[in-house]
Amino acid sequence: MVVRSINPRNGQVVKEFVSNLPDDVLPRLVKGRDAQRKWIGEWDLEERIEAVLELRSALLAMKDDMIATEMLEGGFPQRDVIGTYNGVIKGFEHYAAEAKATGDYEFPLDPAGWPDTKATINLVPHGVIAHIGIWNYPLWQTMITLIPALMAGNAVVFKPSELTTMTGMKIQEAFNKTSMPSGLFQTLIGGPEIGKAMVAAPFDALVFTGGRATGLDITRNAGIKPMILELSGNDPGIVCSDVNVHETARGIASGAFSHGGQVCIRIKRLYVEEGVADAFIAELKKVVARIDVEEQVGPLIREEARAQVREKVQRAVQAGCELLTGGKDLPGPGYYFEPTVLKVTDDSLEIIKEETFGPVLPIRVVKDVEEAIRLANQSDYGLGATVWTCDPVKGEAIARRLEAGNVWINEHGRTINCGELFQGWKCSGIASTNRRITLFMKKRTIVNHQSCVARPHWFK
Repeated sequence: MVVRSINPRNGQVVKEFVSNLPDDVLPRLVKGRDAQRKWIGEWDLEERIEAVLELRSALLAMKDDMIATEMLEGGFPQRDVIGTYNGVIKGFEHYAAEAKATGDYEFPLDPAGWPDTKATINLVPHGVIAHIGIWNYPLWQTMITLIPALMAGNAVVFKPSELTTMTGMKIQEAFNKTSMPSGLFQTLIGGPEIGKAMVAAPFDALVFTGGRATGLDITRNAGIKPMILELSGNDPGIVCSDVNVHETARGIASGAFSHGGQVCIRIKRLYVEEGVADAFIAELKKVVARIDVEEQVGPLIREEARAQVREKVQRAVQAGCELLTGGKDLPGPGYYFEPTVLKVTDDSLEIIKEETFGPVLPIRVVKDVEEAIRLANQSDYGLGATVWTCDPVKGEAIARRLEAGNVWINEHGRTINCGELFQGWKCSGIASTNRRITLFMKKRTIVNHQSCVARPHWFK
């Protein structure tokens, strides 16, 4: 099988790669085990951290090439790619500090019931992690796994999305410039057949970012192992009646249409209080009219993706939605689609119930905040949400009632510290309270009776 990197801005093939075979997965796992044992057995924590920081140095030296590559095969606006690249670079120091702060600890025992005994919680790496990557943030989404996983003492076998193989190979190139053991990070090229082989293989843990349907398939076939699943979202936004419509319209447009609308945590459905709806929609249409689609939004990743978005919009209009702006392909080369705003009155329509991975925003006018919260929570997804209000206390109160793992108030889609605590609820992922580095560890509880004296309750 041949894997092709295509420039979405013109549809031209940039590079072709020969895919690995499913039979290549197990040998990579074996090699990763050997490297991981060396990594955890011969390198102490400080040495591992310093070696992982060499990867940061390699990425800094490759900055222009890395950014250009991701822009070329993803079609993403330069501003988006530079922003996520900078977030990755800052993430190294964050996870270095997390690694130093995360280690074994003693669990307090009641000495009356546990005389001469201590309990130690021993944190250890999973081992070899399979990471099946995504195409919309091919550097960032890879590094929020790779950095903490390596610092925790794991090896990683990585399959980049077949749509952004070039970026994945650049990450491998950067790793190869470090002193970390050969085989500690390995890249497999290919499509779903390689991903399925990785899911079925006896890796110690698995990381996947992508759609809910694929996530469900993984849970059915992966066996019993730790999994980090970062899945689809259908993020609601709530616009309260007290907003500054001009400022809010700018934020909403950015949160809905940036990155081609191809963002798991973008604003995908909007609930606007009726008292401000007319003024807000009028202002939003003005903002959308000023958007430079090629420079600020970018194309969709493939023609098939654009066709899916176009057809979904057409079905929504046929079902009675009012098309306020957009709805068509941009003429010329590339897979561009106009930023599209729809007015919806039927909450059962797929345009508002299901995720749209493109620059489309359905708006539902609501009576009040209570109705907005109810409809926002009426979803199988729980990745993110936004609240827009001039009252920060009110905004926080609303946020605490939304069923989502990430909520922004007068902000959108900015994750903290290189993916830290970025987890969804419901069908958007496996909810957790863990700091991210601990997701790449398991615990061993050691109960140590520090005396040779028999316990009174033992058999005589």
